[in-house]
Amino acid sequence: QQWMALLICVESLSLKQSKKVEVKLKGKSVSFTCEVEGLASGNFVHWYHKKDGETFKRLLYTSKSGTATTEAKGFATQKTGNLYGIKIITISDEHAGMYYCASWDGSHSETTL
Repeated sequence: QQWMALLICVESLSLKQSKKVEVKLKGKSVSFTCEVEGLASGNFVHWYHKKDGETFKRLLYTSKSGTATTEAKGFATQKTGNLYGIKIITISDEHAGMYYCASWDGSHSETTL
């Protein structure tokens, strides 16, 4: 009798932001990081900004290889290993709100500024 073992592995995507609330003075800079596990090659980590009463605005997105596309002025991207970051270069009143890192499977995490 022959036996065949079948092992199915499902890689799950996990996103986690360490900072839940950040308070900074106008004119300063601030960085947020998102720890990402299980990002498939060819997929992206996206950063969104959400103000009360407004829709989500995508700021930038970064590939697993580190290639980034910025869609909003005043923001920079940072990637080290599995940490995907966003930097607000000079904080203004317009930057208040929630910042989310997300990937297309629906996983997300948030930081309040």
